[in-house]
Amino acid sequence: MRINRLRPHWLMPVSLLLLWALPGLAGQALMLAKEAEVMQAEAASPEKHRILVLNSYNFGYSWTDNEVEAIQDFFADDPSVILQMEFMDTKMTNAPKHFSNLLQLYQHKYRDSDFDVIIVTDDDALDFIRDQGASLFPDVPVVFAGINNFGSGQIAGMHAVTGVNEEADFIANLALITRLQPDVEDIYVITDELTAGLMIRREFETAAADFEGRLRFHFLNDLTLDEVLAKVATLKPTAAVFYLTFFQDATGKSFTPWEVLPRISSSSAVPLYGQVDYMLGKGVLGGKVKTSYYQGQAAAALASRIIAGELAECIPIVMESPNMYMFDYEQMQRFGIPKRALPKESIIINEPETFFYRYKGLIAIVSLIFIVLLGFIFILLFNIRTRKRAQKGLQDILIAMSSVLELDSAAEIKEELIEIINRIIFLDRAVDQVRFYNYYGKLREYDATRLIPLGAEAAPSTPQPGDELIRTAIEQGSSIVRGRECVALFKTQGLIGNVVYLKGDRRFEDIDQDLLEILTSNVSMAIETLEKSKMQEALETARKIQLSMLPHAFESVAEPFGVDVHAMLLAAKEVGGDLYDVFAIDDDHLCIAVGDVADKGVPAALFMAVAKTLIRAKAEPGSTPETILSKVNAELLRDNDQCLFVTLFLAIYQRSTRTLHYANGGHNPPYLIATDGTPSELPLLPGVALGVVEGVVYRSQQHQFAPGEALFAYTDGVTEAVNTAGAMYGEERLMHVLAGLGTAVAATIDSRVVDDVERFSRGAGQADDITVMTLRVQ
Repeated sequence: MRINRLRPHWLMPVSLLLLWALPGLAGQALMLAKEAEVMQAEAASPEKHRILVLNSYNFGYSWTDNEVEAIQDFFADDPSVILQMEFMDTKMTNAPKHFSNLLQLYQHKYRDSDFDVIIVTDDDALDFIRDQGASLFPDVPVVFAGINNFGSGQIAGMHAVTGVNEEADFIANLALITRLQPDVEDIYVITDELTAGLMIRREFETAAADFEGRLRFHFLNDLTLDEVLAKVATLKPTAAVFYLTFFQDATGKSFTPWEVLPRISSSSAVPLYGQVDYMLGKGVLGGKVKTSYYQGQAAAALASRIIAGELAECIPIVMESPNMYMFDYEQMQRFGIPKRALPKESIIINEPETFFYRYKGLIAIVSLIFIVLLGFIFILLFNIRTRKRAQKGLQDILIAMSSVLELDSAAEIKEELIEIINRIIFLDRAVDQVRFYNYYGKLREYDATRLIPLGAEAAPSTPQPGDELIRTAIEQGSSIVRGRECVALFKTQGLIGNVVYLKGDRRFEDIDQDLLEILTSNVSMAIETLEKSKMQEALETARKIQLSMLPHAFESVAEPFGVDVHAMLLAAKEVGGDLYDVFAIDDDHLCIAVGDVADKGVPAALFMAVAKTLIRAKAEPGSTPETILSKVNAELLRDNDQCLFVTLFLAIYQRSTRTLHYANGGHNPPYLIATDGTPSELPLLPGVALGVVEGVVYRSQQHQFAPGEALFAYTDGVTEAVNTAGAMYGEERLMHVLAGLGTAVAATIDSRVVDDVERFSRGAGQADDITVMTLRVQ
C-alpha cells in the first residue's frame, strides 16, 4: 500500500522531464539532418574559387565602376567563382596613414581567408600589394589592370604576377583629329600641374613630335577654369581641343572631370577630344580612348586562366592596351561629323534607336535577298540576250570572212569592212563618221608619226574626234568600243586602212567589244592570206584563230572552284583544229572541253572556232554534258558543206560535291591520276563525233573526285606521235610518264607530257596538233 502511494509522486516529475526534453532532442536531430544535407550538397557542388578584387579608387568613380562591372560580367555565368570587392578610395585619401590603416584593416578582415587570385585595378592597388601582399596574402597570384605605362619596376620583387598595360595612344588620336578635321592647324591641350598631369603631358608631347610641322600645339596649363573657358570660346574652326586632365586649376581649386568637361564643351566652338572612356557623354566628341571596361575584361580573362591551372608568371603581360575608338553621337551631330568618317569598328554612344537602327539586321537581310533575286533576274535576262547576240554575231562574222576572202582589191575590202562593222557592231543603225588610217608602227607601242590618215600625206595638225580612242586601241593592241565610238584595229599592215574609226547613234556593250575583236582578228588573218600563198594563208589564219580564242588565264577561272587547271596546245606545222576550253557556267559548275577537228588548215580552224563558241553558248546554267553535246552537234550540222566534224570530250565539274559529269563525243579516253599518283583510264562510254550524224544521243557519266585526284585529257597528237624509227608514242608510254609525276601541279603535268612527246619524236617532226589539259582537285 505504501509503495502504491509513492509511485504516482515519482512518475510525475519523470514524465514531465520527458515531455520537456523530447522536443529539444527532435530539433537537434532535425538540425543534424540539415547539416548533413548541406555537407552532401557542398561535396557534390563544383570547387569554389575566391577572387579578391582590390580597387585603387572609390565605388562611384566611373573608371573603377566600369572595371568592376567588366569583371562581374565575365564571371556572371560561373557559379564556382566568388568575387570579394574592396575599394581603397585613394582618389580622396592618399596619405601614408591611410595606407597604414588599410593594412591593419585587411590584416584583421582577411586573416582567415584564402584567395585563388587577386585582381588589382590601377596603380595604388598594385603598389600596395607589391609592398604588403607577401604578408597579407602570401603566394596568391596577382593580376593587374589599369596600370599607366607599365614598367617592370612596378612589379619588382613579385613572383606570380601578370596583367594588362594601360597606355594612351596619342599618335592615333592626333591622326584621328586630322582625319575628322582635315583643315585643323592648332591643337589646344588642357592639362594641370599635378604629378599625374605632368606625366600625361610628357607622353602627349612625345607623340606630338611626330606631327611637328603639320600641327601647332598650345598647352592650357596653370590657368583658372574661367581662363580656360574664355580661351576655348574664341578658337577658330581650324583648331581642336584635347582634354588630358584638369583636377586642379592655377588657384589650387579642385575639380572632377564631371564638373569641368560639360562646361569646356559647351564653351568651345570646336570639337573636344579625350583619352579616357569615362569622358564620353560629358561633352567630349571622342577619340581612341583607354577603356576601363575592356581593361577589367582582359584582367578577368587572365584570372580565369590562372584558376584553370596556368601559372601567373607563365602568362605574358598584355602590353598592347585594349583601347577603342569611341564617340558621342550628340557631339558628332553638333559638329557635322558623319559616321562614315569614323574608323571601322568605332563605338558610338547616345545614338537614337530609330526604326532602322532597331531592325537594321532584318532590313539588311530582306534587302539583300531582294537585291540578290533581282540580280539573278537581270543576269538571266542579260545572259539570254547576250547569247542570242553572240550567236548572230558569230554567224555574221563567218559569213563576212567568206566574203572578204573572195575580194581582190583593197577598195572592195574597205567597202565590205564598213558594211560588216555596221551590220555586226552598229546593228545596221546610222553611222555618223568613218575614218581609215594606216598604222605602220608596232602594236602596243603608239607612235603618232606612224599613224597616217588614208588619203592624206600627213596627219592633221589639229586634234580629231576619236584620236584618244585610237591611241588606246593601238597601245592595247586590240579593237575597242567606248560609248558610241569604236576603233576596229586590224592586226596586219597588209591591209590599206588597218585602223578604222567609226561613230554612230548606238551605245556599245561588252559583247560588242568581243565581237569586234573576233571580227578584226579573223579579218586581219584573212587579209594577210591575200598576200601569201594558200598554204601560208591556212597556217597563219588557223594559228591566230587558235591563239585568240583559247583561254590562258587558268588561275582566275579555276581558283573559285578550288581546283588547279592548266592546258597547252602545241600546233603542228600544218595548222589543224585542236581545241580546249575552261570556263565557269555558274558559281558551282566549271566546264572543261578538249577536242580535235578532223581536218587541217583554215576550214578546220574556223570549224574549231565555231565549235568552241557554240560550246560556250550552249553551256547554260543547269545544262548537262549530254545536252550540250547534242545542241552543239545540231548546230554544227547546219550548212556543214565541207563535212567537217570534231571529236570532243566535255565535262562539268561541280564544286559543291567534287563530282565530274562528263560525256564523250568520239574522243580519246582521259586518264584519272589517283592521290598516290597511279594513273588509270577514265571509264568512257562510246560516242559519235560532233557534226557527223543528226540526232545522236549522247550519254553522261560521272566520277566523284577525292581531294588531290586529277584528270588528264589529251588529243591523239600525243599518243600518235612517231619517232624517227616510225614507232608511235602510245598509251603505255603516256601512262608511264603520268605515273612518275605523283601529285605535281597541273601545269607541271602538262609540260612534262609535252616535253616527253617532243623528246620521243625529235627529228621526226610533229605530224599533228598536241593538246593536253589537266584538272586537279585541291
